[in-house]
Amino acid sequence: MDWRLKNTSERYGLVAQFLHWSVVVGIMLQYAWAWRIDNTESIRQQFSLVNEHKSIGMTILLLVLLRIGWRAINQTPDHPPGTRLWQANAANFTHALLYFLILLMPLTGWMYSSAAGYGAEFYGLLDIPDFVPTSERLESFMHLAHESMAWAIPIVVLVHVAAALRHHFVLKDDVLKRMLP
Repeated sequence: MDWRLKNTSERYGLVAQFLHWSVVVGIMLQYAWAWRIDNTESIRQQFSLVNEHKSIGMTILLLVLLRIGWRAINQTPDHPPGTRLWQANAANFTHALLYFLILLMPLTGWMYSSAAGYGAEFYGLLDIPDFVPTSERLESFMHLAHESMAWAIPIVVLVHVAAALRHHFVLKDDVLKRMLP
């Protein structure tokens, strides 16, 4: 087992792996929480779930910012030998799109919550200041943006996972393994 903290040209280090898989778990929790919110009749329980959803979203925002920062000061593993330029560009584009969506998702949720006039808190420990002023028009737009990304993220994740599985099972290279401890 490789215990390096930093990335190398062959694989991701433990910090990048931890941040990657923490974001994955956070996103999975967000979809579970959203489903629970939509399928709970108790207004009290919905309120509690929404606050938890906001806290998890802020956690994801912090993790993805750390991930982007870590990526900026670390090398990323090279593409496998023989990778065509279009494939490398597609992989780079998919990663950039994932970062963009995962970064924008909690920001639109924060703006949606602020525009609706319902502030957020972070696990009951601190209040999160409003990001935008209260506005029904902005609330409506941010709700649409937030929900649109809730559909876009799984599509891009599916492409990302399918590519990793193709590398592992068809091309039989180490692309998938380099993100595993």
